[in-house]
Amino acid sequence: MPVIAWSGYTVVCTGQDGWIDGGRHGLFVAGARVLSRHRLTVDGQRPELSDSDQPEADRWLAVLHLPRPGGDAHGPVLPQDTLEIDVDRRIGHGLTDRFTVRNRSAVDWNATVELELEADFADIDDLGGGQVRGSTRRSWNAMARTLRFEFEARHDGRKLRRAGRIRIEGAAPEEADDGRIRFPLRLGPGGEAIVDLEVESQVDGWWRGPTAEGDRRARQRSGWRRVRPTVEASNDLGRVLERASDDLFDLRNWELEDEYVAGSKGSSWVVNAGVPTYTGFFGRDTLPAGWQSALVGPRIARGALAVAAATQAETDDPWRDEEPGKLIHEIRAGPRSVLGFDPFDRYYGTQTTASMFVLALSELWHWTGDEDVLRRYRGTALRALEWAERFGDPDGDGFLEYRRRSKGGLKNHGWKDSDEAIRYPDGRLVENPIATVEEQAFHFIALQRMAEILVVLGDDERAEAFRRRAADLGRRWHEAFWMPDERYYALALDRDKGQVRSITSNPGHALAAGIVPPEHAADVADRLLSPELFSGWGVRTLSTRHPSFNPFAYHLGVVWPVEQATFALGMKRYGLDDQAGRLAVAVLEAAAACPSGRLPEALTGHDRAAFPRPLRYPAANSPQAWSASATVQLVQAMLGIYPFAPLRLLALVRPRLPESLPELTLRRLRVGRASVDLRFRRRADGSAAVSVLRRRGRLVVVPAGPPQAPLDRLSPTERLSRLALDHAPGRLARVARIALGRPG
Repeated sequence: MPVIAWSGYTVVCTGQDGWIDGGRHGLFVAGARVLSRHRLTVDGQRPELSDSDQPEADRWLAVLHLPRPGGDAHGPVLPQDTLEIDVDRRIGHGLTDRFTVRNRSAVDWNATVELELEADFADIDDLGGGQVRGSTRRSWNAMARTLRFEFEARHDGRKLRRAGRIRIEGAAPEEADDGRIRFPLRLGPGGEAIVDLEVESQVDGWWRGPTAEGDRRARQRSGWRRVRPTVEASNDLGRVLERASDDLFDLRNWELEDEYVAGSKGSSWVVNAGVPTYTGFFGRDTLPAGWQSALVGPRIARGALAVAAATQAETDDPWRDEEPGKLIHEIRAGPRSVLGFDPFDRYYGTQTTASMFVLALSELWHWTGDEDVLRRYRGTALRALEWAERFGDPDGDGFLEYRRRSKGGLKNHGWKDSDEAIRYPDGRLVENPIATVEEQAFHFIALQRMAEILVVLGDDERAEAFRRRAADLGRRWHEAFWMPDERYYALALDRDKGQVRSITSNPGHALAAGIVPPEHAADVADRLLSPELFSGWGVRTLSTRHPSFNPFAYHLGVVWPVEQATFALGMKRYGLDDQAGRLAVAVLEAAAACPSGRLPEALTGHDRAAFPRPLRYPAANSPQAWSASATVQLVQAMLGIYPFAPLRLLALVRPRLPESLPELTLRRLRVGRASVDLRFRRRADGSAAVSVLRRRGRLVVVPAGPPQAPLDRLSPTERLSRLALDHAPGRLARVARIALGRPG
């Protein structure tokens, strides 16, 4: 496994010993490889790694050693004499390495240290071949002790310039040629020397170095850890949630924050979708990460909404699959995209972002009670839904279907966007246009939440129109996608409006959206947890019975953590407590079993019974924003946390704890301007009793029933609560009913 350290747009991938040896290794800044080779030798020998540590995402420490030849017990050179090299690496808009070289010997040691450095400015997505062609110039400034690499490329009328500048401080270089910097070291017994290497990067004409930002980010990280919610538990859950919270902070893209939310004073974060390859803003990834992770704070949702709104499409551009009102899929800064070899410098090939924008906006309001944010983004949300009606449904049948217009774009614009993802039961590829089952569910909840937002803002007439559209879509959706013989929903409708009857994870999203009729919810949940879909660590993307199933396939067999959280929340919504608990525990156990307690982008679809440790999908990004957010939301689903800050209310819907966790304490949970500490104690039946340990500000904590469970699955107290909500007067009560999928 490579060592990966990162900060913002800067990512370094190395071998275990910290060196960059070509291949897929490199120091990448804004998607371009500023260093393709970086290694150190002493008298032509490569030091061996003793051990290493990564205390933070942007810092790596290592101790290397080089045995001294010729030693014996009589001395003066002894058998254990070594040259020790300590490495302190920090990442920012580039990289700094401090090498502390120590002579662990009672005899002088004279040696020549050589640093071998190279840069090719390859795009991080092109490391397997097809590199952007351009010219690279190398120059050495002896006076400044600086090695400089400059790259220039042109394509289709566009020009790209990138550069890297490596400065050496400490020991004076003796010579430098062909990217090799040599300097002599003369160390007395126990002596040491320090060599500092700093790599600066030039992007868009600006030189940026790693030193200035490091201290500021360290202070912000420390402040974040002091104020964020935490879990105290007897098992690994606290560690897992802490890892996810740290990852969400560490995935911040500082450059994009400077561009889009510079005046937010840290209240809005713009996070990378994943590391190492998904640096940049990905709308359909980051918006879900924002609302999924809201239990630990609303910052990611605020930042995602800001960037998505600022980049909303205004023109019709087939190359970018762009249409007026459409919301962004991704923004990449790598050489291929900047030069126009692909459209991903600003690409709109997704249906999901529009729905996720409205959902994230309403969820942010639920957590904060901030009406100003609803006013600020109402126009963006309305234009996004207008796009869906005008362009997302070109044949006017009431379902969103997608097609690809860009030759360089994605074939599939639904949740599963790889070209091979949507297949018939016999394994044939489904051709566009396609209406996938989950995109209709996402659109359904977006229509509902738009109605909710408009009621808050006093536009009742338009709100009612959106509510009616949602209700109509819900009725037609079930008729079109339900497969009575399977007791499950089809993956999609093809171009002829026929069902694509493959058994996949996609219908699980419909549970979370609340579009599934209550009488069919258990069928969907039970199928998701059947052996053909459930691996023991989570729900696979495709049934093991399908001819295209492959446990290593991106959308045809792996387990995506982001889906699992959505499914668990949906099961909770319908009162399917056992199913929700089983799934949440499985995924949280997977997280605890992963290195550092971190869920990667995806796990393979291998069965837990056959291999008792979760296997990482080979090309997975780790960390991944919506895997970290999924961890947070799984805790929320398990504890049944439903906030409604406008009413200063925190509803707890049937909190449950597994046998392995008799007690859990959640501290500093914030809803609106209030915060609360809660203790959950497990009862014999798995339900949890809740105690309020501390409350700051006005907040009512109340038990509640699942909002869409059938009446016969509710306790008498839950039935009374539902009856009270369904008949409560006032605008906010009506808003709460809409948000929960109840009659408005």
